[in-house]
Amino acid sequence: MRLASAVAAALVAALLAPAALVAQPGAARATGYVATRALPRGTVLAADDMAPVAPNASGAAPVGWTTKRMIAAGEPLRAPAVAPPDAIRSGQPVDVVYSDGAIRLRLKGTALNAAPVGARVAVRIDARRRLEGVAVGPSTVQLR
Repeated sequence: MRLASAVAAALVAALLAPAALVAQPGAARATGYVATRALPRGTVLAADDMAPVAPNASGAAPVGWTTKRMIAAGEPLRAPAVAPPDAIRSGQPVDVVYSDGAIRLRLKGTALNAAPVGARVAVRIDARRRLEGVAVGPSTVQLR
């Protein structure tokens, strides 16, 4: 009788183990997508590189995002392993925009770091002046 109980308990544990892994915090449900194949570092994600974890996966697919390290097949696609593409490259000429009501100021500068939309960017205006703003689009930095 004890052997049958032990076997039944082991069987139940084996059947529930995969579900328990998915339910843990930080598991694949965090983004809803996993890699369909091994992805080398620097891969720009396409729709066929990912599959939803569930048929009704929440959140937008990270199409166009870049892998920051090697990702194994079946691994969840989540930050920091994948990141949105950079809107601004380091050394790129950028427009620096400041607006306050009816006042709008536009300067030219050079980006000192790469950044995706929404990230901070340092900009050199001339040999001695440096400003910091937020990337709002390709080649555009908004001062706050």
